[in-house]
Amino acid sequence: MFLPPLSTKNMESNDLRYIKGIGPVRASSLKRIGLTTPEQLLLFFPKWHVHKAAITPIALAKNGEKTFIKGFISEVEELRRPGRSILKVIVDDNSGATLTWTWFNRPYMREILKAGRQVVIHDAVESTRWGLQINGTAGTYEFISPEEDAALERGEILGFYKSTKILTQEFFREIIRQLINTKLTLIVEMLSPDITMRHDLYRIREALIKFHFPENTAELEKARRRLVFDELFMLQLFLARRKLFLAKKIKTRSYKEESSSALELEKKLPFELTGAQKRSIAEINADLMRKAPMNRLLQGDVGSGKTIVALMAMLKVIDSGYQAAIMAPTEILAEQHYRNYGKYFEQIGGGKKAVLLTGSLTAKEKREALAAVKSGEASLVVGTHALIQDAVEFKELGMIVIDERHKFGVFQRLTLESKGVFPDCLMMTATPFPRALVLTLYGDTELSVIDELPKGRLPIYTKWTQEKRRQDVYEFIRNKVAAGEQAFIVYPLVEESEKLMLKAAETDYVYLKNEVFKGRNVGLIHGRMSGEEKESAMRDFKEKKIDILVATTVIEVGIDVSNATVMVIEHTERFGLAQLHQLRGRVGRGAKKSFCFLLTSWNVTSDAFKRLKIMEKTNDGFEVAEADLEIRGPGELFGASQHGELDLKYMDLSRDREILISARQEAFRIIDADPKLASEENKKIRSFFDERFSKDMELITVS
Repeated sequence: MFLPPLSTKNMESNDLRYIKGIGPVRASSLKRIGLTTPEQLLLFFPKWHVHKAAITPIALAKNGEKTFIKGFISEVEELRRPGRSILKVIVDDNSGATLTWTWFNRPYMREILKAGRQVVIHDAVESTRWGLQINGTAGTYEFISPEEDAALERGEILGFYKSTKILTQEFFREIIRQLINTKLTLIVEMLSPDITMRHDLYRIREALIKFHFPENTAELEKARRRLVFDELFMLQLFLARRKLFLAKKIKTRSYKEESSSALELEKKLPFELTGAQKRSIAEINADLMRKAPMNRLLQGDVGSGKTIVALMAMLKVIDSGYQAAIMAPTEILAEQHYRNYGKYFEQIGGGKKAVLLTGSLTAKEKREALAAVKSGEASLVVGTHALIQDAVEFKELGMIVIDERHKFGVFQRLTLESKGVFPDCLMMTATPFPRALVLTLYGDTELSVIDELPKGRLPIYTKWTQEKRRQDVYEFIRNKVAAGEQAFIVYPLVEESEKLMLKAAETDYVYLKNEVFKGRNVGLIHGRMSGEEKESAMRDFKEKKIDILVATTVIEVGIDVSNATVMVIEHTERFGLAQLHQLRGRVGRGAKKSFCFLLTSWNVTSDAFKRLKIMEKTNDGFEVAEADLEIRGPGELFGASQHGELDLKYMDLSRDREILISARQEAFRIIDADPKLASEENKKIRSFFDERFSKDMELITVS
């Protein structure tokens, strides 16, 4: 929830230290979790609501489904292995089956995992050859008292808060009930009665009471719906105001109706554009001809052909005498765009020049590139973050393309946009978000979707493979390489263990080169190599001088080697679904059948288990994105960790799409009628809006 600052004459009465039942020690603990006022406490909602109907007996638990398990610890066994400890906790609920709750490398948990303790676990059960299992994870369980157990058995609904040793569940329930009786008037309603009646929503104070202490599941759901509506309504207000701002900008450029270069290129392409590509090109061209600058998102699955669509648009701008720039998240991808676009320029003629700007250029190369950009000699500028440096000056920038939009922060995109006068902006993403999320994330943009893969593209056979089958995978690679095909072996680089995993990739590279694939050409590529070294490795792989390329996630986006037909992803459990799908897309780009093996240890978390099964099930990026959303949540709104977080705590896209549409329609209706939220009716909304986005108002001007 979003609240305006507290204003009261009697501040001492609202100091948590002086509220009965809190005191200075608990007030200090509350401050550490960001709770310093009574209304913040009132709006500190339960992380779960547990009730009898939500609890699944262990005997009826289904593999992979997230559920509530309520039982008691019947047995604890501690196992020690070289370099790790294992706690095997048996949970029983008298349903005729037991659950093994396994804790890895958490020996300190032995002190609290006592036989006889009652527990509620909220996680997905996995069916293994040893029986039903859940891996112990912080935040997925709560020990419950006999009184709480009895209340649940009576059919009561209990809210469980994010608690600590001092801030117990009992404390939160008692103090929030007390504050409801004494401080509820601090909670301000921002929506008019007309809005709440139109959408069948509780008024905010009633929603608050019902969400903390629901009498039944219908009350709980209606209270949750109000919280979801408020989150989405506020976000959609932001997007509506931003869209209005963008629509008022007027560009002074005008473009030719038809681009002779684009027409010539289409004739010379070695493939036919798909219907979805042609539709997207037409939508972009229509935007370019309007007075307001384009602000469009081009969304398409891995390998759907977004880059050629972007080039067609840039050629229209270039043919009209302006410059275009494309910013990519990695040097490898920028270099690939530069090479490919350079070849297309040679095919169509006309003296067009592309230049490359990356951090690894020599001082001389950089000087020459900057001079070509400033003079206008360079009609297309391809680069990484180097494009936004102060030294980069365009003669007349007409269009910018942001490849893999979510990889860039808002101010990086703002800086690139500022190098022209209201340049047209096309953003691209190979993460095919579900339409509901697109409305949420990009409600201020127009959307083009390439939902069609090129003809002849074969699905990639994907198999989750455990460590014990590693040698079978290696033998499979040997056979494919003998047949003239190529393979990737990919290692994760996660921030907290980057050096460790990089060392593993380098060590395994030596082992694979000298032992496993002896006699074959094995190469290595990772992000800490120089640009020249990476370029050399990729060039050798494309030219078939390397049979097997050991890589980190530096190859995640855009790398196109049609002869690569096998990918092995190591430690797959460390990757998110979107990244796994992106990596898999590096194979399957030619006419031959391709394969992706997801290698893991024998033990994976419930979320990893779900990801692996989804990868096996489908090659469809839209299905993958839907599933990723359910597992991980919506993630970040603007792609900058320090600004504009998509703070959606209550929304569930699988059931809240109707609320999203309602909140969007209501927000856009209000902004259309009252853009500055200045009317008496909208003053409270404006107060909430200003408080929510006080740090982010500048983002309204970002494309």
